[in-house]
Amino acid sequence: MIYGISTHPFAYEKLSGEHLNLIADSGFDTIEIFANRMQVDFDDASQLIEIAKAVNNNNFFVNSVHAPFYFSLEGLRSGIFVDIASDDENLRTKSVEEIKASFSLASMFDVDYYIMHFPYKVNRDSMLKSLEELFKFAEHLQIKLCFENIPGRETSVRHIVEFIEKEMVPVGIGFDIGHSNLNGEVYSDIENYGVYFYSSHIHDNFGDRDSHLLPFEGNINWDKVFELFKKVDYKWGMMLEVRMADRDSYKSLLKKAFKVTKKFKKLEKKYF
Repeated sequence: MIYGISTHPFAYEKLSGEHLNLIADSGFDTIEIFANRMQVDFDDASQLIEIAKAVNNNNFFVNSVHAPFYFSLEGLRSGIFVDIASDDENLRTKSVEEIKASFSLASMFDVDYYIMHFPYKVNRDSMLKSLEELFKFAEHLQIKLCFENIPGRETSVRHIVEFIEKEMVPVGIGFDIGHSNLNGEVYSDIENYGVYFYSSHIHDNFGDRDSHLLPFEGNINWDKVFELFKKVDYKWGMMLEVRMADRDSYKSLLKKAFKVTKKFKKLEKKYF
């Protein structure tokens, strides 16, 4: 498996080379870039160059980019999200353009997967139109588009698979195990739909809220997870997407996160 960490802990700061150096110093060599505009300004060439230099200097493998899902912090607080399936053509177009702008990252270094939130409400024609536009760019950059399951029944792994199969679109799933746990479907999702997974967001919770805890701090049975991953032959990205706790510094959190990957490697050895 490929163990790495998302830049999610720095979600409310402008991503810098210093942030990426902290990740490298903690032992990680693989990352996912969390690419909302608060963290990455796609129009700021100097920031993009700084990120690219830090990626290259630290010899990072960029497993994936988390595509933007909001336009601004103010919009997020107002409930305005990136929505490529909206029946509002202005919002749909703006959303597609925002994701396309984020592809600038994939033009600066190799990226395997782009992870997009699956919309809460799907207007079929809007969704297919958006995907057709995005596929053209993704194909040119040689990246695989994936939908992430987000909290809620209509955005579950099962619903995403049903959409993929019905519309026969070449989209994978970026499996978010913490979100699946909120639906009580972690183990059935892996067993039934694991063949659709191309990468995974790894974090923990107690099934009550999306707390993005470190693995082994919630109620997910990680032994069972690895046993099922073996069953479906999942051996791809395991990107830790964890949140800062009040008691943590970045160094402390990253150090604990890297220790988790060592536990995971023991489980991988046990079951694979």
